[in-house]
Amino acid sequence: MKIVIDVGVIGLAQLFETARTGIYRVISNLSLELLARDDLDLTFSSLSSLQVNQLTDLYFAEKNFAAKSFPRNWFEKSLITLAGCDRQTSQEHIAAKILSKLYRTSLSHRIGVEADLFHSHYSALPCFRSRQAPVRMMTIYDIIPLIHPEYFADGFVEEFRPIVESFSPQDDFLFTISECTKNDICSYFAMDPERVFVTPLAASSNLYYPVLDRELIAEVKQRFHIPDGRYFLTLATVEKRKNLKMSMDCFREILKEPGCEDLSFVLVGTRGWKVKELLKEIDNDPILQNRVIFTGFIPDQYLSALYSGAEAFLYPSLYEGFGLPPLEAMQCGLPVIASNTSSLPEVVGDAGILVNPRDNEQICQAMMTLLENREVRDEYARKGLARAEKFSWRRCAEQTVSGYQRAWNGR
Repeated sequence: MKIVIDVGVIGLAQLFETARTGIYRVISNLSLELLARDDLDLTFSSLSSLQVNQLTDLYFAEKNFAAKSFPRNWFEKSLITLAGCDRQTSQEHIAAKILSKLYRTSLSHRIGVEADLFHSHYSALPCFRSRQAPVRMMTIYDIIPLIHPEYFADGFVEEFRPIVESFSPQDDFLFTISECTKNDICSYFAMDPERVFVTPLAASSNLYYPVLDRELIAEVKQRFHIPDGRYFLTLATVEKRKNLKMSMDCFREILKEPGCEDLSFVLVGTRGWKVKELLKEIDNDPILQNRVIFTGFIPDQYLSALYSGAEAFLYPSLYEGFGLPPLEAMQCGLPVIASNTSSLPEVVGDAGILVNPRDNEQICQAMMTLLENREVRDEYARKGLARAEKFSWRRCAEQTVSGYQRAWNGR
């Protein structure tokens, strides 16, 4: 079985730092696991702009997987030469767009003829017109924009819908990352559950681990202008769905408690949508304005120290397709407070404190418990480390390969 995977998000993330989100982490880790397997006839491709395609190739070449690129014909190589693609050259002019479209059309046609199975890790599925078209598979991480459009910026749902609606519930197969999202998909699209395969994610052991070096933690705090003292941590795009207003309200209450004068709240992530009022409220609040630290994007190499230095990880999100940051936190030995809704109980289990994300009192109590009771905090840290061991990219890859085989057998 000849398998081709589309991983263009990899190249996009080399071009734009803001694209290095959870989905990028997932695709980069899983694709490397799949490409390393000797039991698969698997190659990677990118049906994006020529610039993104070249950056995708470069990324995998640096990982010693250049030979696993789906081969190009002379026409496609000529288009790349004409475009003169590199990281600095803008590809927004009309000539580059035309060349990219010709490239995608040619490559998509050849994949449709030569592949047995095509798996898009993020982008819309192409329409293969060959007589014996490959089995089409797609990973859908969540369909929150469809079931809760109120959480997203204007226009986002319109951009998202063509991607998830590019598959046929009757003819294609899907991967998703939690039982919660599988249930959402099967309900929304009236899809047979046998056509949807769950492959839970993981946190890279090379990036996320307990850091015991207090000097290193202090250096990282200083680098990102985090004050001395204790801090709560959240890692998320600053958007309405992450329920950050509730986090801030609870943090404000905690700061009023005796002995909490040294506390900060560190929020790692890029600024998203529908949060202007919250940001303005924080800026104008004398209690919060010097205690809430927005770091923006932080490179991966600093995250373990940042996780390890915190008192607790707070994640009362209103809805998640999986919830990778809590898993990363647990793998660093950081106690987690997370919502008891959507997919988060699947990730956290009994290794963290699960709370109603709309209950101020529950969240405040959980925060105070971890601040005041060192034994409880240490117990959740141990449970979190043990829980994180149940998730690995190797296991995710094995479940993905199983999904390929089941889709091929059920075609």
